[in-house]
Amino acid sequence: MIKTFFQGLLFLMISYTLIAKENLENYVNPLIGTDSSYKLSNGNTYPSISLPFGMTAWTPQTCEKHWIYTYKADSIQGLRATHQPSPWIADYGNFSIMPVVGKLRVDTRDRASNFSHENEKALPYYYRVELERYNVKAELSPTTRCSFIRLTFPKSDSSFVLIDAHPEGSFVKIFPEENKIVGYTRSNNGGTPDNFACYFVAVFDKAFMSHGTWSSGVIQLDSIDKKSEHVGAFVKFKTYKNEVIHLKIGTSFISIKQAEKNLKNEIGDLSFDKIKDRAQKVWNKELSKIQIEGCTDEQKVIFYTAFYRCLLFPRVWYEIDDRGNPYHFSPYDGKIYTGFMYTDTGFWDTFRAVFPFFTILYPKRDAEIIQGLINAYDEGGWFPKWMSPGYRDCMIGTHVASVIADAYFKGIREFDVNKAYEAMVKDAMVISNQGGRGRLGIEYFKNLGYVPADKIGEAVSRTLEFAYDDFCVAKMAKELGKKDDYELFINRSMNYKNVFDKSTGFMRGRKQDGSWIEPFSPIEWGGSYTEGCAWHYSWSVQHDIQGLINLIGGKEAFSRKLDALFSNPPNFKVGSYRHVIHEMTEMVQANMGQYAHGNEPVHHVIYLYNYSSQPWKAQKWVRKVMDELYGPDQDGLCGDEDNGQMSAWYIFSALGFYPVCPGEPFYVIGSPKFSKATVHLPNGKTFIVEAHNNSKSNRFIQSVKLNEKEYTKTWISHSAIVDGSKLEFVMGPEPNKKWGNSSEDVPFSLTKE
Repeated sequence: MIKTFFQGLLFLMISYTLIAKENLENYVNPLIGTDSSYKLSNGNTYPSISLPFGMTAWTPQTCEKHWIYTYKADSIQGLRATHQPSPWIADYGNFSIMPVVGKLRVDTRDRASNFSHENEKALPYYYRVELERYNVKAELSPTTRCSFIRLTFPKSDSSFVLIDAHPEGSFVKIFPEENKIVGYTRSNNGGTPDNFACYFVAVFDKAFMSHGTWSSGVIQLDSIDKKSEHVGAFVKFKTYKNEVIHLKIGTSFISIKQAEKNLKNEIGDLSFDKIKDRAQKVWNKELSKIQIEGCTDEQKVIFYTAFYRCLLFPRVWYEIDDRGNPYHFSPYDGKIYTGFMYTDTGFWDTFRAVFPFFTILYPKRDAEIIQGLINAYDEGGWFPKWMSPGYRDCMIGTHVASVIADAYFKGIREFDVNKAYEAMVKDAMVISNQGGRGRLGIEYFKNLGYVPADKIGEAVSRTLEFAYDDFCVAKMAKELGKKDDYELFINRSMNYKNVFDKSTGFMRGRKQDGSWIEPFSPIEWGGSYTEGCAWHYSWSVQHDIQGLINLIGGKEAFSRKLDALFSNPPNFKVGSYRHVIHEMTEMVQANMGQYAHGNEPVHHVIYLYNYSSQPWKAQKWVRKVMDELYGPDQDGLCGDEDNGQMSAWYIFSALGFYPVCPGEPFYVIGSPKFSKATVHLPNGKTFIVEAHNNSKSNRFIQSVKLNEKEYTKTWISHSAIVDGSKLEFVMGPEPNKKWGNSSEDVPFSLTKE
């Protein structure tokens, strides 16, 4: 028995070593999703050179605002320290480094250098580009809060390195005797206190020949400090051919002194190659937690890039004090506190799949993030709806409730549960007059049972999402023994029924007097809906799909309605959402009717076929989306990445299941993409998904076994995954309509029948 145990342990150790040696991090293509612009959404990403959850990310800058990097750009303006979570949301705490040779050029566009993608290499742990205008090779490798830059110069008497602290208030100071520049930038669009700043320190390994500063483009030679709206610093060197100059950069949101500590702690005396090697190993360790087999190299690129994207947000905001404890500058009240803090995620997007992904592979990190959210509540009085870095007045719903309930009911409880519940209830009950906090329209929802469309924009979407969030609050209330709260919130979770119009079969806006909004078109975006139309939002009852089935007229009618989603002409009306025309265009290009995978409200919808006992249709469509809407190149995402949500959908779906209702500890089964996937869990166990006879044409489930026992349920529990198990599929070219078609096989719904 003991011998068998140690043989098994040795096998696991050898297997994990072989996986690690595959260098999965090199399959990641950070340029996927960068072929985008304001008018075309093919990902809206930038190549983030960062460690997982890194406090500061680094990227080449091809433009000054919003779309920091676009694949079609032909010039680079600098290597940028960025905290931008999405191009739709402006950056903060950002500054740039740029080498210049010859004439000193400080203006952002004037100093830009042409480059080609043939001479560019982007990996999670390393970036390299040839700046052709200056014949300079620039390389970069990250730590959590710092960066190491290596610049290879040509022979020149005038080689410069610029630090651009960017507009909105900045400061630089040069210490020539220490080969050092320090400063801060207040560039911020996140609603933070007035004393917000991102501090930085930059240390060179070569003495300066001369130096200076500039303010709003006006150069001042020999100046050592400057403070103004937009300032920068430059240092000059005489370089020989192929001379290498190293630049170590530390950042902090607490102080310049802390930035220096971060630099000492994370880089110290290590060489560029050591930092690069360490960053590579960090990414290899994380990506090796899921091994996929029976796939092409292109499929590995798609999968591991998606994995990488899931680990970029939310970013670490806390730093480490002299005693080794976490502490942070509060983006909510401007004070310094001990404890964890994370930021940069839009919960409207990420509650759906990103945070459920964390519950499987990163439960400790998930608990830290939640404790950070509780700290945000203590410091700012509310949970954030969209934090970047503080309260962003963006999107709808209070989906931190979902994140907390999902963690709690999956056994992640290393946080102040009672304080979390207190904040959830405040979000659900108290009227807020401040953007980014609470629920706009909550007074109507409480009194009318819905949000009236003639009083509040996006009223249908708000009603539906408030109802789902109330379900999550109700579950927590019941668990904590708060019976009256439970009755209140579980009843309110049924308010979705109040915006269902039986005459049209859609969720529809209604006025305060109870009448329906006229005219009505199910293909018109905006108005009563958030980033979509009635075709997308009429399915947003994640907690009570059976109740929705009953409203529509039963399982057959429900299935026909789902069929119509994919078969109806892909027409749309712009309505009040002219600025998201790109997402509507993607919907048309996808050739999937009204299904618009480029945005989040429909991400769970394909899996709803399982609730109507037609799971083979989910298998068909989920594979079609994976095969056609995700790719290995710069245009490989069909819509906004949104802090990892687009990628998390792919990871779950490729493994063969998806979290339709976060807050309930189960996942709905779809169609696994690969012949085998092995998930190495943080508790030391493994979860294996094996799909026999799997191929592009063999996408339909013939039979399933869980731990070698026949399995007909169309869902799998969270505990079955994290306790370690084997989920085994047999696949075929035609549907097996007998598998999973019993009423006993359908997933959870609040309404039972």
